[in-house]
Amino acid sequence: MHELSIAESIIDLLEEHAITHKFKKVTKITLEIGVLAGIEKSALFFCFDAAAQNSIAQGAQLLIEEKLAKGFCKHCQCQVTATDWYQPCPYCGQLLINITEGEQMNIKSLEVEN
Repeated sequence: MHELSIAESIIDLLEEHAITHKFKKVTKITLEIGVLAGIEKSALFFCFDAAAQNSIAQGAQLLIEEKLAKGFCKHCQCQVTATDWYQPCPYCGQLLINITEGEQMNIKSLEVEN
């Protein structure tokens, strides 16, 4: 379950930012996760709650926004959106999509208290 290490990394990052930006508590965090990131949302919710115990994010609300993947068809040269790695191009039907976005996870926003 790599979601636990992801949750722990998020907490570490929040604690670093708390020092830099001088806040004491995180009340809400919104993550943007690409559909191809390979992260199980329900496992991440569970692991985040566990990792947040005794940290500045204890009790924080976690929201996850899914982001569609984007790619470029090498055959017909069209920009496409995707929800799967091996999805045919909706324009030409070929399986030649080069994925350019959709594997990442970003902290989109934070709500904090001083």
